[in-house]
Amino acid sequence: MLDGAALASAAAARKHGSIKAEMKSNSVRGDTVAAGRCSVQRPGATWLRATTAVALAMSVLIALASFGCSSKKKVEDINADDNSSDAAAEPQPPPSATVEISYSHPKDSMERATVSKYFGAEVIQTTQTHSGRSASVIRFDGGVPVWEIQADRSLAGRISDIGSSGWAVKQLEYGKVPPHFTQILPDAGPPEPLDRGSFYVFTIERSSGTVSYQAVKVLADGSLQAYAAQPRAGSSFLICCGLASDFAEPVIMPEEITPDDTGSAAGEQGGEAGDSGGNPGDSGGNPGDSGANP
Repeated sequence: MLDGAALASAAAARKHGSIKAEMKSNSVRGDTVAAGRCSVQRPGATWLRATTAVALAMSVLIALASFGCSSKKKVEDINADDNSSDAAAEPQPPPSATVEISYSHPKDSMERATVSKYFGAEVIQTTQTHSGRSASVIRFDGGVPVWEIQADRSLAGRISDIGSSGWAVKQLEYGKVPPHFTQILPDAGPPEPLDRGSFYVFTIERSSGTVSYQAVKVLADGSLQAYAAQPRAGSSFLICCGLASDFAEPVIMPEEITPDDTGSAAGEQGGEAGDSGGNPGDSGGNPGDSGANP
């Protein structure tokens, strides 16, 4: 009996041991399967990481390309702005003035021409002429000769011309010496350019002894206000007729105009300038018609 019980107990133990072994074997196979699944999933994860890296690289390249285009555009814009500023900074050509000269005598001619520069003007008196037009006495400040020419009456000059026609200049442009004339002032080279905002008086002397005068104001844009004039005491001249109301006022240069003054100042100055004319010979008559004798 005892041996049978022992045998039964030993058989049960062996059976229990085989069950544990089978469970252990199954657990090992389960781990193996799990490991196999992991080994199958690892190539998919690697592909996913590679795809993500490629996408990031493409995004970086697109961003760099966009930045390069925008940078190029900005550089071009900067260059365009620099070019526009350089164009705006280019100096304007100097103003020019041409005087029309007439002669009362058939054989008259120009003997001498002098241009004096003045830095300011003041209206002293305004009167009415017999014809009903207004005439103003203007006193100029300064009076510095800047250009002077004289007829070449030497023997060589007389031989090169027939009669006095070579000296009968009909138009005289500031700074340009006509044929058969000699420049006295300056000693060498052209005279200084006409200065915007300054006043000038052209004095024309003729061989007959008559003298005429032209008073000129140079505006900010290089245009002129010019009138026939007759000398009075000192640096004063009688100017007739239709004198612009702002003739004696200082010229406002573009760099001195503020944004608030742009509309009003430009409008007023433009309106007055339009009434005065262009070249000195077109504004107040010819120098020979001024009626001024030395």
